[in-house]
Amino acid sequence: MAAALSFGPEREAEPAKEARVVGSELVDSYTVYIIQVTDGNHEWTIKHRYSDFHDLHEKLVAERKIDKTLLPPKKIIGKNSRSLVEKREKDLEVYLQTLLATFPDVAPRVLAHFLHFHFYVSSL
Repeated sequence: MAAALSFGPEREAEPAKEARVVGSELVDSYTVYIIQVTDGNHEWTIKHRYSDFHDLHEKLVAERKIDKTLLPPKKIIGKNSRSLVEKREKDLEVYLQTLLATFPDVAPRVLAHFLHFHFYVSSL
């Protein structure tokens, strides 16, 4: 019996970085979005309000020239309505996934900080 020859690495590719908006909660007069972040075998949960996403986006537009229209727009009236919050959860998840797909190898420092990679993933 001949052994099957294998070419290339035999280990599975490490799972990609992922960020999913898994919910939200009302804190005082604003909504915070609950984000589940996965990097390889590490998984953690963080919370950000929309203004944090807006600040992140402004920095990425300035530093990395990403599309200005990528972030869902601000809303003043009805910003805490359930329907807006649910739509925004989906839109913010798409936003985060688009950013991680745009920077698959090394996330820009501002994005890595936003997603708390520096707390949970040690660079080898």
